[in-house]
Amino acid sequence: MKKNLSFKDNYFNYFLLLYFFIGIFYSLNVGITHDEAHSNLVWELNKSKISNIFLNTKESVELLDSYFGFYGIGFYLISTPLELLFSQLINYNEINSSGSKLLIKHPVVFIFFILSAIYFKKIILLFTKDRFFSNISTILFLTYPYLLGHSFFNVKDIPSMSIWLICTYFIIKIMNEYFYYEKIRSKNIILLATLTSYLISIRISGVLIFIEYLVFLIFYTNIFKKNLFYFLIKNIRMISIFSLVFIATTFLFNPNFWDNPLNFFKAISFMSQHIQTVCTITLGDCMKAQNLPSSYLFIWLFFKLPLIILFGLLVFPFVEKKLFKNKENLIIIGALSISVIVIMLLLILFNVNLYDELRQVLFLIPLIFIISLIIMFNFKKKLGLALIGFSIILFLFQNIKLFPYNYIWLNNSNIFMKISNNFELDYWGVSTKNVANFINSENLNPDDCIISNTNDRIIFFLNNSNQCFKPFNELHKKNERPFYVALTERATNKGVPNKCELIHSEQVKMNFSKEDLILAKIFKCS
Repeated sequence: MKKNLSFKDNYFNYFLLLYFFIGIFYSLNVGITHDEAHSNLVWELNKSKISNIFLNTKESVELLDSYFGFYGIGFYLISTPLELLFSQLINYNEINSSGSKLLIKHPVVFIFFILSAIYFKKIILLFTKDRFFSNISTILFLTYPYLLGHSFFNVKDIPSMSIWLICTYFIIKIMNEYFYYEKIRSKNIILLATLTSYLISIRISGVLIFIEYLVFLIFYTNIFKKNLFYFLIKNIRMISIFSLVFIATTFLFNPNFWDNPLNFFKAISFMSQHIQTVCTITLGDCMKAQNLPSSYLFIWLFFKLPLIILFGLLVFPFVEKKLFKNKENLIIIGALSISVIVIMLLLILFNVNLYDELRQVLFLIPLIFIISLIIMFNFKKKLGLALIGFSIILFLFQNIKLFPYNYIWLNNSNIFMKISNNFELDYWGVSTKNVANFINSENLNPDDCIISNTNDRIIFFLNNSNQCFKPFNELHKKNERPFYVALTERATNKGVPNKCELIHSEQVKMNFSKEDLILAKIFKCS
């Protein structure tokens, strides 16, 4: 029997295929960001530890006895076997061997993002039973500039978000099978346990998903009028299977827990109060990670979530009765909503250190998307589809205009104020490649030193590997002229010595604003 390959029936698959190749290309054309080398170092240390255990080598792993040992390596367990494939796509004339080891991981991050979209679609389809609405909603998700920008490089938060979404799909699937058909498949329990432990191996904050599991369990047992205690007793075998598989795979995926299982709890404690002195510019205030106001998350969600998603949340009171007439909607939308609210409140209540706007809670954004889109589907489906279509066109325009800085995107509410000095800009340092390209075009003398706060990443893309570099703390010391100063990330407003001329600035305009956003500056000091 021939498969139907018509565009009408397979447009989403064709879109996903085209999206895959375009995304891989662009992921290889952004700069190396500030977290990548550190995360890779943690992976190398863990590899050395495994080698010491099984091959009796004597490699140094002392750093794992410090906070380095609390970082997860789950992403690299997947990326490492895929790197050989993507190494064929890298232009080694544009990046040195050290940089290529980091750049090669970008396509894997993008694949995680696509994987999240597949399960995003599955969850929307569970609610709506409408394939077209599910497809178009997923395209909206995939073109959303903020997440798309992160998917080009963010080796921690995008994989964590993706696995969280997959776990959410499977907890819904398992609960539906049990409460509607009174059966639980062992393979689904084993899969959920393994995925949950893998989630935690990427970011230890993945333990928060147990809040979501508990909320789902409470909702299902209440709606179906089942006794929670009776449910637990009746399913003790499946709970035991989940627990044993979860414990085994958690330790399997985290070599630094092998010699001291208590490191699992130490990691949770350390990461919840991560010592981070940076502050995040939020509505003009530099909000310190270790002393955040309770409004921090809500402010960033208001400016980062698309207006269409905010609209969907706003119309909830008009559709509440219609929405909750359906038992499945009541259970799942209710459980998702309560999960998001409870997690946010706990983060605020325990004063968990957050920084770089929403990066640590990126996993909440797809859940908020799902809630809002289902509300719109039940409110006015045709209006929802029209708004989604318009938003996709707008997102495509904005993505092209912003690349490679898509992740700094704010929704159009920014038209009422300036972005500069009110919000963070290129805090990840994606500009490193463009800064290096400009320096390459200047054909500098190798003795002309470059002083930058991102020397270690700019050098990856320089044609001349022997170029003189000086650390950033040398900026205001007596330096032989001429020398160059490259200011990136949070250092763009740092002062420079006298007789230094601005010769280049990385600039973009966001949305329909005429404001020039300066993401990096290069000075020549003669």
